[in-house]
Amino acid sequence: MPYIIYGRNPVREALESPRKKPIQLYLQNNIQGDVINKIIEEANRLKIPLNRLDKLALQKIAGYQAHHQGVLLVYEPLGNPTWKDILIKVKSKRDSLVVFVDSVEDPRNLGAILRTATAFGVDGVIISKAHTAPINSEVIKASVGELEKIDIAQENNFTGIIKEFREHSFWIVSFDAEAKVPLWEMDFSHGSWGILVGGENRGVRKIIRSLCDYEVSIPMKNSVNSFNVSVAFGIGLYEVLRQKRGPKHVEKR
Repeated sequence: MPYIIYGRNPVREALESPRKKPIQLYLQNNIQGDVINKIIEEANRLKIPLNRLDKLALQKIAGYQAHHQGVLLVYEPLGNPTWKDILIKVKSKRDSLVVFVDSVEDPRNLGAILRTATAFGVDGVIISKAHTAPINSEVIKASVGELEKIDIAQENNFTGIIKEFREHSFWIVSFDAEAKVPLWEMDFSHGSWGILVGGENRGVRKIIRSLCDYEVSIPMKNSVNSFNVSVAFGIGLYEVLRQKRGPKHVEKR
């Protein structure tokens, strides 16, 4: 089944991806710019048909809520990784880092989480299909086209998958605003970790939370109740990586 992706950077990344088979490129009439020129060059190199449409016609294909930036690509996915592929890749390492995403329903939040995970170079992301946004054009757009750089699998049987990672010596920690242990009191400096992030409203589901070795919170002052889920994830992931990479000694001038 063909899929669509829109936005300048997401389309440019998709054209260069070995995991996607581009079928048809659509551009808005008279659209210009350096990124557009690179997209056209790559489409010509791959011999992909290019159609020019007016803004309304392009909006109809992308969806009326889509901010397509005048660019849309129809493609077929090729060889997306599974959770088993990710586990095979990381199980022989002693300090792997895998992200588990549960019940994140807003595509923009999911896209931001995936973009952050990619930026920090985690070993893979596994997403629950239950109550979680699918990886669609809106998620890809929110990630600013970064998803081609990381292994991502969206799966059923989330509890079974987490159990498999635990059996392969992964510690599982979830970020929860109500948890009593502050994030920076944890020691993430050794071993392989699974970082579990929950949804906007329900957080991590109870059955999933029961599999965690630790639950940690991000302490806050003043009257802020909680961070947006993608912001909290970014703060938590940065602290995990800071500890895993160890302190750096800088000489004073």
